[in-house]
Amino acid sequence: MFFKFLRPIGFILICLFLNGCTTIGGSTSWPENLPARQIFVDGYLAKRNVSAVDDKVIEAHLLWIKRFYQGTLIYPNGWNRASKLFLDSIESKKIRNKLKNRLNKLGIAIANEWAQDNDIRLINNVNIATWGSAMRTAAEREDHESFITKVESDVNELLAKTLQASQISYQRYYPEEDYDNF
Repeated sequence: MFFKFLRPIGFILICLFLNGCTTIGGSTSWPENLPARQIFVDGYLAKRNVSAVDDKVIEAHLLWIKRFYQGTLIYPNGWNRASKLFLDSIESKKIRNKLKNRLNKLGIAIANEWAQDNDIRLINNVNIATWGSAMRTAAEREDHESFITKVESDVNELLAKTLQASQISYQRYYPEEDYDNF
């Protein structure tokens, strides 16, 4: 009976090990395709109203930031890829640049909150998946600016604690569509 569970447990341990390998040497360099590292360090400290914490704690937070932007083996569509596809679907260069700046600021706000410890964060995995699916729909419908405006508003309300994470659903953005987060 015990051996029946050995294979799945081994698989899980291998996945965790491989995921952990991405952190080796990661603390010394910061990817160029992410916003400045200090933005996220400052966000972490501000959330806790402290001026400093152990470097290992900050590095753990920054690892989640990297995962948000770059994706993971399990969920490879990080913010960078999703944003690029979203912006590439805009024909006007002027509108694309305008929305790119807003999308960059939105990504910072979402990432910094989502990467917080589970017991204090106000944005969760379901919210991220919901926004990812709705972002694809927005691009398909050429509803770029309206979508960003809605998400900016929702993120601000989440951070102000006037909106609950559980209130964020795909139907909030596109009520007549079916929700598919994959």
